[in-house]
Amino acid sequence: MQTFFIDKEAVKGEALFLTGETAHHITAVLRIQIGETLRFSDGESFYYRGTVAEITKKAVKVTVTEVVPIDDEPQTAVILIQCLPRGEKMEQILQKTTELGVKGIIPVESEHSQVRLKEKKKEKQRRWQKIAAAAAEQCGRGIIPQVESACSLREAVAALPDGTALIFCYEKEENSSIRQTLMALKGKRQSVALIIGPEGGFSEAEASLLRAENAHSVSLGKRILRTETAGPAVLAVLMYEFGEWEVLD
Repeated sequence: MQTFFIDKEAVKGEALFLTGETAHHITAVLRIQIGETLRFSDGESFYYRGTVAEITKKAVKVTVTEVVPIDDEPQTAVILIQCLPRGEKMEQILQKTTELGVKGIIPVESEHSQVRLKEKKKEKQRRWQKIAAAAAEQCGRGIIPQVESACSLREAVAALPDGTALIFCYEKEENSSIRQTLMALKGKRQSVALIIGPEGGFSEAEASLLRAENAHSVSLGKRILRTETAGPAVLAVLMYEFGEWEVLD
């Protein structure tokens, strides 16, 4: 079911009062009518299921019929460290990884990235956050993945929570496969970072930096995946191997 994200301030007792973009989207774009049932999330703790009770030009009132904890997010917190690709590829990556359950995305200006945001970092971060929010709403997520402002690879790794396992997808790796690494990590970690390079790959200095951080260098097989393919592909494999695609009770 599609999920609409709301601020906690919208909850008033046993009713939700929706204004602004959310109300406009529900009434003008989706043309939801009085009596229809919708699901909302505060993006943090609870889902609210309710029936549209009143529609005015300024607001939508929803009568809450059920409040339940958000319990369908992945147990494994996966952070995608994505080196900046060209064109609109970053938007594709954000959409697909959000659908697949990523918890956060850290864009990186790597040595071989052909994109330099300079003074546009904050502007891009705001746009990318909106894209992640729209994807989360469309696919029924309970939370919106946090998209950080673009930074260096060293800064991205330093920002990770302590104990995060680093999976370094490296085109020059010849021994360790993604499956071998995931099987070894299975059941041991609750936080994993997937590190994906740009079109030009990682520099030797960047590879050395990640090895020094005890990153697990992995091969993705005999074919070279595009940067916009690699992140979603590895995330899908991880979610499967870690049991995140099992049928809910």
